[in-house]
Amino acid sequence: MRYLEVLARALLATVFVVAVLGKINRRAAWQDFVQSLRQMRQVPEAAVPWTARMTVTVEALVAALLLVPTRTAGVLGFALAACLLGAFTVMIGLAVSSGNRAPCRCFGASRTPLGVPHMVRNLTLVCVAALGITGLSTGGALEPSPALLAGITGLVLGILTTAAEDIVALVKPIR
Repeated sequence: MRYLEVLARALLATVFVVAVLGKINRRAAWQDFVQSLRQMRQVPEAAVPWTARMTVTVEALVAALLLVPTRTAGVLGFALAACLLGAFTVMIGLAVSSGNRAPCRCFGASRTPLGVPHMVRNLTLVCVAALGITGLSTGGALEPSPALLAGITGLVLGILTTAAEDIVALVKPIR
């Protein structure tokens, strides 16, 4: 089970690092992210700039905690990831249920409107965080080769998660 923890740490850390970098890598990306928060209309206008800064700060904190190889950092990182992803899911659900078609700026430049796939992705990542905590509870030493394989697998799954919209667009029939 410890290898599941390693995989979960790598997957979630990758997702959150890509999310942060996608929002701050250039001024236009940041402005697009802030504008997407305004378009969702789930946050009062006056709180949008603060909400944007706090979102990126907490995403960076989650990634940092998951990359620190201690039990305490892992528990905090997984718990914070689950809470943040749960909050994102609720916000997306409220926006979608009100007919809002704001673009998903989770990882930067996407123009895909928020929808059920985003909520499913986030809830799946909440489950990954829960599995990571389960892996923490088992303790025990890690063998280097399986730990490296678990870490690389988590990294690849994290990259695939962040690129899922682009992958779907490649195989989706043109209408």
